[in-house]
Amino acid sequence: MREVIYRATGGLRIQGLEHIPHDGPAIIVANHMSYLDPPALGVPPRRWVRAMAKEELFKGPLGWLLHSIGTHPVRRGSSDTDSIKWFIEQMKQNSLVLMFPEGTRGDGETMGEFQSGVFMLSRRANAPIIPAGIRGTEIMWPRGSKKFRRHRITIVYTAPIAPEDIPRDKVQACRMLAERIADATELAGKRIGLPPSMQEAPLPLAGEHNAPHDDALSGQEHH
Repeated sequence: MREVIYRATGGLRIQGLEHIPHDGPAIIVANHMSYLDPPALGVPPRRWVRAMAKEELFKGPLGWLLHSIGTHPVRRGSSDTDSIKWFIEQMKQNSLVLMFPEGTRGDGETMGEFQSGVFMLSRRANAPIIPAGIRGTEIMWPRGSKKFRRHRITIVYTAPIAPEDIPRDKVQACRMLAERIADATELAGKRIGLPPSMQEAPLPLAGEHNAPHDDALSGQEHH
């Protein structure tokens, strides 16, 4: 049903489904530019994808789309502990969980500072990270706009990163993931004729006071 909706609104092209494991827990991490990103990234037919989003989004057509991919509503003021418990339970159920390491929607041109909590969760659950890039949603429903436009969406999934291959240094780990997501996003844009827009996330040097965040809630949108 979701695929039918996306075809009717401009089309949806997915590349790299072979990188999504048939079973076992895994974490999809992607760039984030639009409220349409979670439902679009939840379309792949091979696995059921779960995600977290703020409770206020569960209204109207968007709410239906979020419910359709099993998105977990997060209340304002709820603790990270509650969401971590939810995540661990999903991993025990061998689920695919979608997270956005930027923590909020970007401007479509530069990725924001990454939150490093996804690496802790990957190691704790022994779950691989699947970097992905998405383009087209920022045109269909850009940040700050209340209007939809027809436009094609492209998603590119890339090879998983095993927990043991994640650098222990947080800055190095964030840089590696940012490069993988930026490459996937650029490729996704080329597939639908969009110019390159996503640049590597601005990352501080090791030891700086504003080192990558440790927030485990890498999939929850903050404002």
